[in-house]
Amino acid sequence: MSQRCAEKCRFKISFALFAAWVLLLSACTMEELERFAREKEEVNPLPTSSTGIVPSAGALVPHSIIKGGKHEFKGAVGTVARLLVGPADEVKFVKPVAVGGRDNFLYIVDAGAKVVFRYNLDTHNISAIGQVGVRFAGDLGNIYVLKDYSFYIVDSTGKQVLHFDKEGQLLNTLNDPANLSRPMDVWVNERNGDVYVADGSYSHIIVFDRFGRAYKLVGQRGTGPGRFRAITDMTAGVDGLYVVDRLELPIQVFGFEGNFLFSFGEKKQIYPTAIAVDQWKRVYVSDKSDNTIRVYDNKELIAEVGGGGAAPGRFRLITGMWLKDRFLYVADSMNKRVQVMQINPEYSGNFIPLGL
Repeated sequence: MSQRCAEKCRFKISFALFAAWVLLLSACTMEELERFAREKEEVNPLPTSSTGIVPSAGALVPHSIIKGGKHEFKGAVGTVARLLVGPADEVKFVKPVAVGGRDNFLYIVDAGAKVVFRYNLDTHNISAIGQVGVRFAGDLGNIYVLKDYSFYIVDSTGKQVLHFDKEGQLLNTLNDPANLSRPMDVWVNERNGDVYVADGSYSHIIVFDRFGRAYKLVGQRGTGPGRFRAITDMTAGVDGLYVVDRLELPIQVFGFEGNFLFSFGEKKQIYPTAIAVDQWKRVYVSDKSDNTIRVYDNKELIAEVGGGGAAPGRFRLITGMWLKDRFLYVADSMNKRVQVMQINPEYSGNFIPLGL
């Protein structure tokens, strides 16, 4: 009799624990369940990449994630909006493809929403800039932000680069049917006003003066140093203009006058998509083939960070990067977010190649 009672008690206790677990799960929101899944994903080791190097998180450390922000309302329309919906409503990114910025403002190009957002890094408020999207023939592309908060954006489908003021009013349109067919990225030499536009079809860089007149080409289509076949991105560093190409020498550096200086990244990059250079002359290059960011110091690969996934520090299609101080802002397009990675300038690249 006592044994039967003990079995009944154990059954009741087990049933009560099971019921409590069911109640706990039913009380969880989908967002919480997603967080649990991501937390599980975070503990998994990063996969070995195609270069045979063990990925390292030492050079870049996940800091935070930006998925949107509280929308700021301005002017008379903003006053009415505040009366209707309160002081702010939440904005969520749809397909962020490019990031840029100036001072404490991060500019996010959302090709899915056809909007350019200005995000305040201090207050976390966000606002859509004008009616920028209606000016584009296709998706909005890469961005460069100037000191006056005006900005250039490439329109690959429209074969043009558009310059807007800080309120989103169109200032100028750069085009050249003979030399500009598929603009991929834009960079501005703010010392003289020259605008450099990388073209993915003609495989060169066309330089416009401050008045929007094309006057010079950098590089040409072909194989070898100083030549391109499929430019995907570019940026500037102390050494000069850094250009990435998915079919030719993956990373080439040119002087600002257009002369070839050096290249690196051979047999390391498979499909480079974005590039950034920090104040310590370290170079960060994203790769579409394995969703990593490869870090170079003095032309040598010192670390790989990332891998596919949705957890912090993982990516699904990196399409743009921007550096500010010790932070790298990454457009993690298919994850619908911007990841903020903290740079560790002390990292020396103490990784061990596989097979040793």
